[in-house]
Amino acid sequence: MSHRRVTVNSHTRVMPLKTFAIVCRWCGQTATVETYPGRKPTLCSAECAIEARKDHDRRRKAAKKAGQPAPRAAAVVAPIELPTRFVLWPSQVDRTLDRSLMGPFGTGLLGTLKTKADGRQILAILDALLIELWAVTVRWLVLDCVRREPEALTARLAVALTPDPLRKDVQWQREVTDLCSQMQGQGRLNAAQRAQLRSVGATVSNDFVGRQMRGLGEEEALDATQRAVAERELAVALIQLEAVMRTDGDLLRA
Repeated sequence: MSHRRVTVNSHTRVMPLKTFAIVCRWCGQTATVETYPGRKPTLCSAECAIEARKDHDRRRKAAKKAGQPAPRAAAVVAPIELPTRFVLWPSQVDRTLDRSLMGPFGTGLLGTLKTKADGRQILAILDALLIELWAVTVRWLVLDCVRREPEALTARLAVALTPDPLRKDVQWQREVTDLCSQMQGQGRLNAAQRAQLRSVGATVSNDFVGRQMRGLGEEEALDATQRAVAERELAVALIQLEAVMRTDGDLLRA
């Protein structure tokens, strides 16, 4: 019987080898293999052992892949159609107009109002603010519904987009239109005209700021999922608003 000397650290031991006559399961050749006593070998050489291991790994990976679900196709996100007149988010709104009316310590246009030219300038600003006020309201409504009651969005939006002569902003628009007829020509404003301009200007400006702040609060409170939903809903709602305004010349002067 053959032997093999094995050294582990400083210990040396002579191991007997056993001879096996086998048929290699990889190459199929008959071979005589000397190895340590134990289970009968199935491979005739180190080369066959390497190839058999590679084949085993290939089969294992193929079986694992076959058992996995098919990879999901990447989601196709349709591009959002954006409104042309209005910005999408409350945080994007330009606050130049309302701030020009109500400057600090009476420095705004309402505080320095004297002439009819000043009055025409203020009325032009109010006209633009009233158009933007409708959009501010729609933004706040959409964000409020997305956060609190998504199922009510369609019904509430339908009401908000319906022109109503009793709505406050429509009444303010009518008052602005009436004042325009008094601002023709040059000269100074009388006390009644100044008081009326300051009253409607302050009312519209304060209402605009209040609704804008509510919209900003709702925007800041959105989580990532709600924001993705709100972005699409805002775009749809503001496009609808633009369509409504195009059919009503009294509400859209462009």
